Amino acid sequence: MPEALLDARDIVRRYRGANGVLAVRGASLAVAPKDFVAFMGPSGSGKTTFIGILSGLDRPDEGTVTWKGRDVFAMGREEALALRRTGMGIVFQSFGLLPTLSAAENVELPLRVGGVDLDEARERAVHWLGRLGLSDRIDNRTFELSAGQQQRVAVARALIAEPELVLADEPIAEVDTENADLILEALWEVIRRGGAVLAATHNPEALRYANRVVLFRDGQIEAEGSPEELQGHLTTD
Repeated sequence: MPEALLDARDIVRRYRGANGVLAVRGASLAVAPKDFVAFMGPSGSGKTTFIGILSGLDRPDEGTVTWKGRDVFAMGREEALALRRTGMGIVFQSFGLLPTLSAAENVELPLRVGGVDLDEARERAVHWLGRLGLSDRIDNRTFELSAGQQQRVAVARALIAEPELVLADEPIAEVDTENADLILEALWEVIRRGGAVLAATHNPEALRYANRVVLFRDGQIEAEGSPEELQGHLTTD
């Protein structure tokens, strides 16, 4: 079995306060090259919290996350930024687009921050927006786009730097079946390059692309296996 790109061990995350919540309860998960993981579970189960920790954007109270054997939370600021800029692509559930920028400007932003020439960055942004059926929306600002269109812009932005791993939080929640297939086919490009995808989703359409399913409930991994092995456990709640 190939060495994991990302390996999370015994992750615990508590939210303190008047009604303290234990959002993640000792969860462990490794993602290896060519894994397409459908990360499934009911709303409120802690999936988004866990993805935030896997990305290094949220620090766990207990446990470790390593990227190719390196502790993500021991990295210096520049190394961590470089990892999220080129090693990982992240699709946020809230999209995370900048409203003052056009669709193309949002997509090309990771390349521009990384010093890529404007013409090359724009060419690659136009390519990915076209792949996702948005050739006619390149110059639209985000407030001029539907939720489903914004979601596709967010996916294009995550893919433009050709990352080794994409962490996607509900990447097909706001789109119809045709556009869900466009998104999933685009994510599959990461697998073709030898990378990996972890997609949190309620949509069973993702199971046609996944080789692994991880069921997450009450902050814990309840079951893990192939789509066929877990067929009886799957719901769209």
